[in-house]
Amino acid sequence: MRLRKLLGVLLLGGLLFGLVSAWKPRVPTAASCNEVWEHDVDEKSWGTSKFVWAGVHAKVLICNGRFVRIIPDPNHNPPSPNLVAEAQGVQVINNETFVDVKKWEKAYAHIDYIDPETGDRTYVHAEIPTSGPADERRVRP
Repeated sequence: MRLRKLLGVLLLGGLLFGLVSAWKPRVPTAASCNEVWEHDVDEKSWGTSKFVWAGVHAKVLICNGRFVRIIPDPNHNPPSPNLVAEAQGVQVINNETFVDVKKWEKAYAHIDYIDPETGDRTYVHAEIPTSGPADERRVRP
């Protein structure tokens, strides 16, 4: 009788331990993480005197194929992240760059402007992280 109770407690404890272990979120290991360069560019140009360009270039941490955070590197030239928002020959409404320095989860360059061909308000926007996991077209080793 005692042996049955002991086996029952051991079996139940093992089941609980297995459930807790399976529920616990996995922590990325060093082997599953890579530091890569990611960039995003949005460009509108009409010639040498009229153009609008936004670009973001940064070293990022990718774990299990998913973006984790931007890796700031002031010693790299240009610094990571490198943000560019340039316009020439157009009416600029808003020109801004942004880096989330507390969490390093987001960086972008953005320009609102008047399109010289249509007269409509439009924009260029480049951002890291880009939507979804980093893909091969945007990531350089």
